[in-house]
Amino acid sequence: MEASSSSLASSLAFKTALNLTAASLDDSTSDRLLTKFQALASHHNLTASEMSDNWDAYSMSNDDAVHSESNFNAFRTFLTKALEKKSSTAKSAPKSIEGKSTLVTKVDNKRKNSQVNPMGSPPSNSKAKLAAGITRVSTSPAAAYEDRKNVGQVVAHFNTQLDEKKVDLNLVTGGRVGPSISGITDFGTNVEQKYRYMFTTLPERAKALDTHLVSLGKEMASTFDMKDLCPIGEPRTDTVKVIGRVCNEAHEGKLNKTTIMLEGSRHEAGGQRIFMNCDELKTFSVFPGQVVGVEGKNPSGRKMIASKICEGVSKPMVKTKAGELLKLQHSGEGQDGQPLSVFAAAGPFTTNQNFDFEPMADLLAVVGRLRPDVVVLSGPFVPADHPAAKNGAVQMVSEDGEKLTVTFENIFSEKFAKLLEDTFLDHPDLPTQFVLVPSIDDAFHDNVFPQAPFKDRVENGESLDLPGAEGIVNGSLGLQYVEEAGREGQEQRTKRVHCVSNPCTFKINDVVFGITSVDPLFSLTTQDCSANINRMARMAQHLIQQQSYYPVFPPPKQANLDLRHLGKVKMPVTPDVLLVPSKLAPFCKEVLGSLVVNPQQLSKGSTGGTFATITIHPMPREELEKAGEGVEMPHKVAERARVQVQKI
Repeated sequence: MEASSSSLASSLAFKTALNLTAASLDDSTSDRLLTKFQALASHHNLTASEMSDNWDAYSMSNDDAVHSESNFNAFRTFLTKALEKKSSTAKSAPKSIEGKSTLVTKVDNKRKNSQVNPMGSPPSNSKAKLAAGITRVSTSPAAAYEDRKNVGQVVAHFNTQLDEKKVDLNLVTGGRVGPSISGITDFGTNVEQKYRYMFTTLPERAKALDTHLVSLGKEMASTFDMKDLCPIGEPRTDTVKVIGRVCNEAHEGKLNKTTIMLEGSRHEAGGQRIFMNCDELKTFSVFPGQVVGVEGKNPSGRKMIASKICEGVSKPMVKTKAGELLKLQHSGEGQDGQPLSVFAAAGPFTTNQNFDFEPMADLLAVVGRLRPDVVVLSGPFVPADHPAAKNGAVQMVSEDGEKLTVTFENIFSEKFAKLLEDTFLDHPDLPTQFVLVPSIDDAFHDNVFPQAPFKDRVENGESLDLPGAEGIVNGSLGLQYVEEAGREGQEQRTKRVHCVSNPCTFKINDVVFGITSVDPLFSLTTQDCSANINRMARMAQHLIQQQSYYPVFPPPKQANLDLRHLGKVKMPVTPDVLLVPSKLAPFCKEVLGSLVVNPQQLSKGSTGGTFATITIHPMPREELEKAGEGVEMPHKVAERARVQVQKI
């Protein structure tokens, strides 16, 4: 009897977690698929929740694949390959090196070009003299990357009827084909500097969540004219409207129809929770932490039978006066009538075989050739889950061939920053500006969200007054050398590298960008409960309607969300371009007027990944002149932007 009950509970868990109760499935198909999923899970020793997460990853990477016999067979192949890859990576992690410290032992970290570092370090050509020397995973470490196929293949696109930005190098004068970027500015809402974390008390956490619920609830009530709101938990036989936060009764595992709860504010409902029944809704998508407005009946005071649901409200998009747009887009001080060119790429920027940063070097080669105005790079730059990083056996080789164990900070300085420096040494007139967004997976940065921008621990670094440490620069990320490279004798210098927070909202000329590297899309796909929707677009829509770069609560453990700084995770406005780097399949879509782009990752395991190119054409000059100088104009970036996501 106990075995029978256990089997029944297991079947129900799988059926609920994998949503095999969907209306599109008949009972016989549902039962057959349930048996197959259970057998597959048993073979790989996976729980119902783990199977659900893997199915979501497969579904989102295959145009929201639905349950069917053919899709199950494809999913089985996908799962087997994913688990084999994970097992292979774990087995191939390098062994620790006995007697080596993870601190810098003896490495000359000064730049080798006397033009860049006039303090007297010996001259060199352009490439760094330190090379990665970590234990290799295979006998031919670079083979998988060098042998990658379909280089440059476009895997996602948007508005391809618009022209790309073309660069005629014969017209380049003074470093640019006409002026373009007038500046990169933020909204004053981003994290500006590091803060103390792990000091948030329970009352502070509760207050932060309640403040967000009340604030967003008021905006929803005002925008949608939701009058006579009823407190959650109050028994009513007539139709009522309530506002609350979606919660999961199970606390762990994926939300499903039977575990959806609504939590009211402390002031209106004392934080009371009730169940929510969504059976009458034809389409819906909810997730833990989402603030929603619900219309329905609650006769018992314990369960809301929803007939309508409002999934949030977006912030307004920025408008700019026509006169200012004319100056930014059509004057010689701005874009001079040319398109704005932006590249977007996300880490890792090196393969899991080494710290040679080959994908990043190839991306910079494209940058040198196409000369975009801005390149937005989001971490991780030195991944904490890199096989060598996890083992603490990160080594570099000095000029005399000595293997030295170094810090993650040195890897960033001598590898990543050095590549940027070399790019500007090779192309002194390159006009491109770089925006660096940190990641909670960066080994040398605070593992807390939201994150402060990258910053030298010691400005420009310093040498230690210790025997054998002469000339060693510590505490610097090496970005100061990027600013100096190839600029001897120049008086007016545009800032080349902008270190911003995670998340961040900033402007390039008139275009508002929003970005976070914490992968909210993947978290949403593993937590949401939905029916009859386009999931990829709806996940992006959740971010905009919840006015947050990370609306999921409670977050997964690896997110490390500091609720005391929850306000820094909010969107001050709806971005014109929302960059959401994710491990899910790359895409570019217009969502609620915003252009949403997932460039995916530049490196995937031992091979290359993808990056995005965004070309934003100026608004017609005649339209702006006709409107009048003082008239505020919507940007309509999604209508005038061309996007391509392509393989590196």
